[in-house]
Amino acid sequence: MTKQALIAALILAVMATATAKNSTISVGEEVPNFTLIDQSNQKVSLSQFKGKGVIISFLFTRCPYPDKCPMIGKKLTDLAELSKKIGKDDQIQVLAITLDPAYDRPEVLKAYARGFDEKHANWRFLTGTETEIARVAGAFGVIYWTENGVVEHNMRTAFIDPSGTLRILKSGSDWRAGQLAAEIEPYLR
Repeated sequence: MTKQALIAALILAVMATATAKNSTISVGEEVPNFTLIDQSNQKVSLSQFKGKGVIISFLFTRCPYPDKCPMIGKKLTDLAELSKKIGKDDQIQVLAITLDPAYDRPEVLKAYARGFDEKHANWRFLTGTETEIARVAGAFGVIYWTENGVVEHNMRTAFIDPSGTLRILKSGSDWRAGQLAAEIEPYLR
């Protein structure tokens, strides 16, 4: 890693850590609005999903760890399938936010989303500027940095109820889709 890349990585890590410490949302608090860009290069704001439950998770398309981003993607797919089976899929919006916005531009997310978004119209993959992503990720307690060309990060999956309140915040990837679906269901119409 070059000296400049190391400095840039340290700055990003400090920004993410500072953001996470200073403005992390707690369960029971209203989630502030944010606007990012989706895989179709369209602006997407959290506020446009008021009245729906929103599931937010963080990943990146080049993740080399099968027990991290790919597993979260699978669990979100399973959750979407369960929502469909119980007739609640129109009440849930899934937002997968990249932690690698320099690489995961809309066209990359569009290619990655093929399959997910064809089966589930309520699924968006989001990107933005480094600063925007750091702010949103930090609000959910996500800390990330680049090490040896790979984005390292802790894992968070959040559920925001239809009124905009954070109700569930999962750490790691050891949760089960069926369990999360059961926890979410009481908040839906």
